[in-house]
Amino acid sequence: MTKLVISYFVQIVILALLFNMGQTTVEESGNDVASVHVINGLPEKSKAMKIECSLKGKSVGIFHDLVVGDEYSWIVKEKGLYFCEAIWGGLVGSWHAFQPSRDANHTSVFWLVKHNGFFLSWDNSTWIRRSTWETE
Repeated sequence: MTKLVISYFVQIVILALLFNMGQTTVEESGNDVASVHVINGLPEKSKAMKIECSLKGKSVGIFHDLVVGDEYSWIVKEKGLYFCEAIWGGLVGSWHAFQPSRDANHTSVFWLVKHNGFFLSWDNSTWIRRSTWETE
């Protein structure tokens, strides 16, 4: 009988520990750093722009074709340098979509891609050109 009680007690303790570990994981995964938005502001009737982004040199699965007017966004969950590249016709461009030293105090980072470059905003209304297109 004593072995049975001890066995139940051990099972309850193990379940409690597993439950607490799960709680910690959920809380940690909720630490969103910022949202990043890429907006295609290229001229009407332009071909789709292709974008690919990576974190610390490793692909994070961000591959998209954005037609004019489209917006793509994602949540940054790790403070690291997010680097993006775009191809539009025979032009290529690259920029730091999220840079912790520049963007860490902002909840949103907006990028407007136009024919004359890549523009950064933290409020989606005041824009600063940070990069330009280059030929392939």
